Amino acid sequence: MSQSDKGTGRILVVDDSATVGMVVKNAISTAVDMPVDLARSLAACAKLIAENPGQYQVAVVDLNLPDATNGEAVDMVLGYGVATIVLTGSLDNDTHERISAKPIVDYVTKQSPGSIAIVQKSVLHTLRNMKSKVLVVDPDPAHRAYLKNILLTQRLEVVEADNAKTALSEMEQRGDISVVVTAYEIAEMDGVDLCMKLRANFPSTKLAIVGITTSANDFSGVRYFKAGADDIIHKPFLVEEFVSRINARLDYMDSLRIIQEQANRDYLTKLYNRRYLFEIGNALYSSAKRNNIHIVVAMIDIDFFKRINDTYGHDVGDMAIVAVAQAVSRSFRTTDIVARMGGEEFCIVAVNNDAPVETMNRIRQYIEKMPIPLNDKEAINLTVSIGITTTLCNTLDEMINHADEALYKAKQGGRNQVIQL
Repeated sequence: MSQSDKGTGRILVVDDSATVGMVVKNAISTAVDMPVDLARSLAACAKLIAENPGQYQVAVVDLNLPDATNGEAVDMVLGYGVATIVLTGSLDNDTHERISAKPIVDYVTKQSPGSIAIVQKSVLHTLRNMKSKVLVVDPDPAHRAYLKNILLTQRLEVVEADNAKTALSEMEQRGDISVVVTAYEIAEMDGVDLCMKLRANFPSTKLAIVGITTSANDFSGVRYFKAGADDIIHKPFLVEEFVSRINARLDYMDSLRIIQEQANRDYLTKLYNRRYLFEIGNALYSSAKRNNIHIVVAMIDIDFFKRINDTYGHDVGDMAIVAVAQAVSRSFRTTDIVARMGGEEFCIVAVNNDAPVETMNRIRQYIEKMPIPLNDKEAINLTVSIGITTTLCNTLDEMINHADEALYKAKQGGRNQVIQL
């Protein structure tokens, strides 16, 4: 069993230089929420691995140590199945051959400008790749196996296809593939035609496509780009080039996801925002109406919120909003929409909830008993009022207005209650 197959996860840094070791450790610690351990010798490395069996997911290891002058520390860590990034003081041809012969994730020369940032980025890539899948489409078993081995070394999960039909089937069935790497000459259609079919169903925000061509002068590279490919690579290529291009595509998709997430989320609570509620909520409403699916819309408002702000300050008010947001979001599935409408008001659009009043009352009762800490010794409590509608109106906006009317009745009726219209 590899180190990454079990355990909560740790990162190991091995370097005999106390300065280099601490700088690398600190750089990684600021980027990941995982314990980072430091060893300064082969013996100390072996001791840490023995003390933390099955815990290390990634290791950054110096190629030469005082008690391991021929890369023995690298070999030992690799032997435990740990994704390994090698640090080296120099990089001549002999050193490059030694390193390249090992199934490592990456290597970094210590003298390189920005080497610590490169190590940090490589660690982040490795952890990200452990959760990513790549589909390799190539009719040549030997070349497909070659690509697969490179990608597995990068800790990517690999799916294989030897023809276009199988590739399209894998994409349809799995739905979680991040990158497709395709040869040009494949059965049923060429790689460019496959690219066009894939791009028709998967935008660049969801899928990266890398086409492989046989020559830099081959017009197929232009055809790939015009068909929607994100990148091309010419054979023969260096392993480092191939790896860099795959990671660059995954980085780009990560950046797009972050931008999209920021656009869809409320900055304070991390719930969906009002814009996303109406964008996705309308689609959910239309599907429910078309398929006669039960849909619930609820509005939630914190009682006497202005009093909380005026008495305890806006920081406590923000804490109250976040606490209510967390209590509400925990009660619904990821397929439901929980959004902050603004201020102290929240909206829920949920499907197939057969007992909405009971669900909302459980949330209300939980919040009523939930303390909002002012300091180590003091806390306050708050309540919420909730309005619900299950009437399938002409639009989602109408349903929200109905729920808002119910919320108004809950407020007028004494607060801290659930009213359904």
